[in-house]
Amino acid sequence: MNIKQLLSHIDSFAPFSTAEEWDNPGLMTGSYSCEVRKIAVCLDAVSEAVIEAEKNNCNVIVCHHPLIFRPIKHVTDDSEQGRTIINAIKRNINIISAHTNWDKAQGGVNDTLAKLIGLNVIDSLGEYGIFGKMNESMNLHDFLEHVKTSWNLSHIDLYSQELPEKISRVSLCGGSGAEFWKQAKKFNSDIYLTADMKYHELSDANNDGLSIGLINHGEMERASLKEFAQKISQSGIETIIINVNALSEPLRI
Repeated sequence: MNIKQLLSHIDSFAPFSTAEEWDNPGLMTGSYSCEVRKIAVCLDAVSEAVIEAEKNNCNVIVCHHPLIFRPIKHVTDDSEQGRTIINAIKRNINIISAHTNWDKAQGGVNDTLAKLIGLNVIDSLGEYGIFGKMNESMNLHDFLEHVKTSWNLSHIDLYSQELPEKISRVSLCGGSGAEFWKQAKKFNSDIYLTADMKYHELSDANNDGLSIGLINHGEMERASLKEFAQKISQSGIETIIINVNALSEPLRI
């Protein structure tokens, strides 16, 4: 299988045509004719990921977040992006991204997150998110602990004017889902789980009666990588997950 054929395999379960216009999925660096030896899956293609891929004899990285997202004027070793591109080319490592097409895919980011916590999907939440009902109603504390464990999270920041006693109706959007909180409210959600909401967005949502569980963007999406890797491995090529972080751990004081 070559890179072009691998892209076709990814397209079969996460069609690149469904990606947002502003997105940049597909082949970031490499050659379409290169034979795929072994695949490393990760959230972000950083220079550390290239090094780990080489250590594990992988010549392809499939990441979620695009390595090249906005137009770049220079590729130099004085930036992390530049170092990653240079290291990938030097080591003959191809880098592919599947971003919003994986977010939206059936069985993709949001479906995986729902499955992990036992959320039965009922409806969509804008372009990405979903709304559903839990298999069993849970009290707030137990629900948050259940989500943390199921998604392997370090923490959840809860914002709420009036804490819900029971959680049954849940909306979620993996990654940045601030724009969909009004839709979550329309579904009468007990809580909305997402990342990257700003102060005024949180304030507006809370004052409108919606409780928000704010989650680290990377941690939330990383929970879908096992499923992502499993689907990629159906190509017949050995596929592993490499755990690298684009961000350092925050110092909580």
